[in-house]
Amino acid sequence: MTNPRSDHLAEQYEAAHDEFVGLVASLTDDQWHLAGKNFPQRINDEDEGRPVGVIAHHVATNGDWIMQRIQTMLAGGPLAPVNQREVNAEHARTHTKVTKDEVLRLMRASKHRIAAAVRAIPDNQLDVQRETPAGPMSAGQRVERVLIGHMKQHQGSIEAAID
Repeated sequence: MTNPRSDHLAEQYEAAHDEFVGLVASLTDDQWHLAGKNFPQRINDEDEGRPVGVIAHHVATNGDWIMQRIQTMLAGGPLAPVNQREVNAEHARTHTKVTKDEVLRLMRASKHRIAAAVRAIPDNQLDVQRETPAGPMSAGQRVERVLIGHMKQHQGSIEAAID
């Protein structure tokens, strides 16, 4: 059985992933240490002041977590609220010395695993609305807005910083 809609979402994820990896790979040492910038807007009332490398590591380590939350949602489980500001601040404090090689290794290791998890979502489950900390949302919306959107939003923050 195939899931053409889920397959399309997985392809979108893979394209966004490849674009993000290309950006990270292109960064110079000086760019790696620049402070990120809010793009296209301020999210969760946070100023994006983390170094570019920390932002890239944040993206590299959050894909699996986001996918686990989507799978929990599909199983009908509750999604506990997360204080993203605290989580992001703690991540920034503990990963100040992250390297580009480490981020690229993490990103490359997760691509196929996360894409396969997206492809495994039955198409008939993509539109089922579930309660989330952000309000009702479907699994398809979570893939688009959270899994892919998170990566694209942070890519924008990095691009704004290096321009």
